[in-house]
Amino acid sequence: MTYGKIIILIGIVVGMFLFQKTKPNLLKGILVGLIISFGISFFDNQVLTNISFFSFGIFSLTFGVYSGINKKWLYLIIGLFAFISFLFKLMHYPFANELKLLMLLPIVSYLLTFKKLESHKTGLSIASIFVAYELTEFIKLVELWIK
Repeated sequence: MTYGKIIILIGIVVGMFLFQKTKPNLLKGILVGLIISFGISFFDNQVLTNISFFSFGIFSLTFGVYSGINKKWLYLIIGLFAFISFLFKLMHYPFANELKLLMLLPIVSYLLTFKKLESHKTGLSIASIFVAYELTEFIKLVELWIK
């Protein structure tokens, strides 16, 4: 298990602890889907790995759109950056490392949600998973700089 999967696993565990505070059923569905998607990624089958990858992209887009509709701007930033990262990996776009540098924005947005925790409790479980992913992306960039 790599450090990236360990960090995301920590985000999954935090998300599972916050499951009861996740209110709309759509967000609960996204959370369960992300947990299953992460679990599928451990299998050594290319089809299951692809299903896990694409489901992550779909769930991140769904969370971003839901957050935008409900005017949860900090969550929109977190979901949007997770989806853009998925899109860059899918299409092999250039400037992927610059995007990894910009992963600081959703990490800071996540930290800002703790400033007004009462209004952000409903989506904190999903945001924790996405921020754990975005943190691993940023760490990959720092690792690339060090080498």
